[in-house]
Amino acid sequence: MTRQTPSRVDLESRINVLFVMIHMNMGGTERLIFNLVRHLDRRIFAPSVAWFVEDRPLPEFEALGVPLFHVPKRDRIDWRAMRHLARIIREHRIDIVNAHHFMPFVYSYYGARIANRAGLVYTEHSEADVLRVPRKWQVIGRQMLRTSHGAIGISPKVTEVLTQHFAVSPSSVRTIENGIDVEMFSANADERARVRKECAFPLRKVVIGLVANFRRNKNHMFLLKAFHEIVRTHDDVTLVFVGQGFAGDPENSEPEISEYIAQHQLGDRVWLTGYRPDVQQLLRALDVFCLVSYKEGLPLSLIEAMASGLPVIGTDIDAIRNVVREGVNGLLVQPDDVPQLARALTQLVERADIRQKMGEESQRLARGKYSLTRCIDDTREAFLSISPRRADTLEARQSSVA
Repeated sequence: MTRQTPSRVDLESRINVLFVMIHMNMGGTERLIFNLVRHLDRRIFAPSVAWFVEDRPLPEFEALGVPLFHVPKRDRIDWRAMRHLARIIREHRIDIVNAHHFMPFVYSYYGARIANRAGLVYTEHSEADVLRVPRKWQVIGRQMLRTSHGAIGISPKVTEVLTQHFAVSPSSVRTIENGIDVEMFSANADERARVRKECAFPLRKVVIGLVANFRRNKNHMFLLKAFHEIVRTHDDVTLVFVGQGFAGDPENSEPEISEYIAQHQLGDRVWLTGYRPDVQQLLRALDVFCLVSYKEGLPLSLIEAMASGLPVIGTDIDAIRNVVREGVNGLLVQPDDVPQLARALTQLVERADIRQKMGEESQRLARGKYSLTRCIDDTREAFLSISPRRADTLEARQSSVA
């Protein structure tokens, strides 16, 4: 995909879209926003990004060349942050605010629907996050949804939970499944060996990996305990955790993971890489990918691993079960069943032929179902359907193309 350069007439008629997210990191939510900003047609849309947690933008977002706004927020309801966001919406003439997750939706509602007359779309990535919304905020959220421009679930299950939990009409919630640029993640055996050497991973070991920030829902400890079981009988395995925890986050599991590694003397077997901007490269260095969460929306990291040609192991929950086909491109295990996960890991560690066959199926499935082009096109249509300037924008685009 190439980014189009807008003409003068397009610049005057483009739809200003502000994406609002919680963190400035590169988890699944942020990767989706990054891809939307990168690939939305710049002849039609002028994107920008606002966030609450972390002071400085990531280099990847800076390289996009769009306006970036940090909105500092305190833990409790912060009216100052709401007014700050409202001022951004007003001063930058934002037409549509796309808030990702419930907290940004709440903070965006004041700025978009009360202080200004901008469109507002709420995108949710996790059914667990929806179910955690307290009763009081359910009632408030229902009213906000009814006076906004709808919601988007990133999987059919998230859409279903959104509709039920907030008791809104199914017609007001649509599903737009995440997609990835599969060509970016493809790799062959020679490239895998080269990248592994560059990453300093052991060349003759089987490398198991998990890409996810350290939050309890991702259940790193489950994988770590199963890995501890298999290293008793296999000295040819390495475990890599790619991601970080955040100070002050009550769900941060990184301290207990580090403590477990130290207590069981696994420091030479378990690599904690922290935040890495080169996940695409790191995936090419792995042999097996695991995602053992309790809850997921649509697991983008899992799909990226599949596109990289990796066999995958996941917990047998709705979102992962829809991506991992048991015995075809991977294996499913029950959450927190350490012996079962250890057996699944052992099977893939010992059988290179199964790893190769499942990895090929993973890549085929990722290419066939999880296209970034489809995700971008569906998002484009969603934004155009609520923009007060849709007709003018389309007319301007047709004029510039002619």
